[in-house]
Amino acid sequence: MTDSDVLPNVSSLPAWLVPSVYLNWTDDWLRESVAIATRSPEHRLPGGADGPQRGDVVVTVVGAEPGIVAAVELMGASKGEDWVSDELFGPDRPVIWDDLFTGATAYARSSGWLPQEHARLVLDGIAHQFKHGSTGTLEAGECESGPLSPNLHALRLLSHRQIAGWDLRREERCATCERFVDVSTLRAHDDGAVRAALEGVTERSLQQLISDTYLICEPCHELLHPHSVASQRARMRPQCPACGARGNTKRIVWGMKMGDVPMEPEVVYGGFDVPVPTPEWYCPECHANFATGAVASRALGDRPADVVADVWQPEI
Repeated sequence: MTDSDVLPNVSSLPAWLVPSVYLNWTDDWLRESVAIATRSPEHRLPGGADGPQRGDVVVTVVGAEPGIVAAVELMGASKGEDWVSDELFGPDRPVIWDDLFTGATAYARSSGWLPQEHARLVLDGIAHQFKHGSTGTLEAGECESGPLSPNLHALRLLSHRQIAGWDLRREERCATCERFVDVSTLRAHDDGAVRAALEGVTERSLQQLISDTYLICEPCHELLHPHSVASQRARMRPQCPACGARGNTKRIVWGMKMGDVPMEPEVVYGGFDVPVPTPEWYCPECHANFATGAVASRALGDRPADVVADVWQPEI
């Protein structure tokens, strides 16, 4: 005997056994997706008399149409005038709102209690998709021309455990440079788009789309798409350790005569004699000289007298 034989569909149960279902559709998809996937208290539900009550099942949907079911919660404890959930089920498998039942699109971007007949269909639809998977797909968007679909980004966050093997953390490693970054700042990158185009694949399944999506920090994401040489060179140059400026540091050229220095706007002349240690970079924002991975020192110039003592000076 299978589970489906033992547990009847909600639709077949008496009305008094079917809980009230409150639809909580939020446009703040990124904050809610991260909060739910990390089990963070930042996840918020509507409160007061107009919000879900004790005994209600709350279905939180994020993103735009077709909408992603991000969490299913049972409201059971009171906290002041608001109820909080006793149990939170954040599905790590994709569940699409529009595919739950015919007519689900009429509730897009709305919140409130669902009619009893639709409450039944929603609960059955969620159980069916979680057990058998979603049969549909969605439009991923063009990763090169703009952000991916919020729905795909949300699905990647919610499915992190399934993809990576561990729960989503507030700080996650960029998939390329492997630096830990606030997960809400990571960009979703469709790594399978090029491969799909080369193979002539016109439509990928929802699960394939999620597997093809990586979380990338902003600097790395810029390098993954066509761009100018100047922009890549600026991005690859080190951040100034003194003021934090990035992208406009200039390389210092040492050991050359003034007339032999390349006429490049990104290069400055340091002098013929090479000091030890040797600064490699100059920051035009704060006039600091520094080596890669070294602490910066301010350059001589129109600086207050009280900082001149700390200035790096070349050996004569």
